Amino acid sequence: MSIFGFFRFLNKRPRNNKNDSEHFTTKTSRFTLKKVSTMSDTAVVSFSGAGHSNISSSSSTAQHRYDGGRRYHNDENIAYILPNDEEEDDRIHLQHWAIKLVFGSNFDAPIQKALEEGINVLDSGCGPATWTLEMANVFPCSTFYGIDISSRFPNQIKPGNCEFLLHNIVDDFPFEENYFGFIHQRLVTLGIKQVDWPKVLRNLKLILKPGGWIELTEFSYLKMENPGPCHQLASDLSLKMLTSAGLDIDLGTNLPRLLSDAGFINIQPRVVDVPVNHGGKVGDLFWDDLKEGIQSLKPMFIKMHPKFEDPAVFEKFSFDLGEEKKIHKWTMPWTRVIAQKPLSSDI
Repeated sequence: MSIFGFFRFLNKRPRNNKNDSEHFTTKTSRFTLKKVSTMSDTAVVSFSGAGHSNISSSSSTAQHRYDGGRRYHNDENIAYILPNDEEEDDRIHLQHWAIKLVFGSNFDAPIQKALEEGINVLDSGCGPATWTLEMANVFPCSTFYGIDISSRFPNQIKPGNCEFLLHNIVDDFPFEENYFGFIHQRLVTLGIKQVDWPKVLRNLKLILKPGGWIELTEFSYLKMENPGPCHQLASDLSLKMLTSAGLDIDLGTNLPRLLSDAGFINIQPRVVDVPVNHGGKVGDLFWDDLKEGIQSLKPMFIKMHPKFEDPAVFEKFSFDLGEEKKIHKWTMPWTRVIAQKPLSSDI
């Protein structure tokens, strides 16, 4: 079974199967949800005694729209512009292993000992939960909570120290203050409007314990080295699309300042210039990720550049873009930033 098939298996396998692996069990939820409005009242989530989410929602027709054979959110309160379907989940699974390879680890924060002893960890914007599931298995004494705007995470078959919640991270978090020892969030550039970032970080700080760590990973659409003509076209279209959606096109660069403004201390950024379609395995993986990302945005690219409506034209552009990156040795700066909540509430 491929890795993509394995994760689809986790998401779809029926409940109460007596042959389930002993490594994937359910447990009673360890926290009480605060009463908050989530997903603009399109979904209501509670934890049952068995520890899985009970989700009641409006019809899929109301929550989703379809364009070019892909499924997207259909909620004006959700900024996320990428699809929320199986193809996108496959891309994110692949992306997880690529990020781990290029950064050399699943996290930079100095929390190894705390994770081994046991803390509460939040994966904010967890998607299909690849990071969450791997971390939960590696650190069985800690409890991991994943939240996302789509129920793309496994609700039945999962590690016993893992819980998932359907929630829009732009809204107030449904957790008590000072609950988490570590908060992980990455690649939500395309899901949080620039104007909402200060609020999101303030809210994350509120549910982080004093002395706890937060870790964010993003990249900048402005600082990309060695572009060629195909990349320039893709960049122009992307910047136009992101700007019109109110998203932060230079988020990777802005993260340290945003964290400082939110009151975090000991802010430590690490920037890695990632090769794309050159430089060996890392370059191959990130080209696969970028290529699939471009396919995900194809309906929006067509609206801005009608020539792409011809499949042959779009496929040639995608191929030429990849070849161009080989020739120009194109790199993309990724930023991973860790920061700490002060011990004193006065800071």
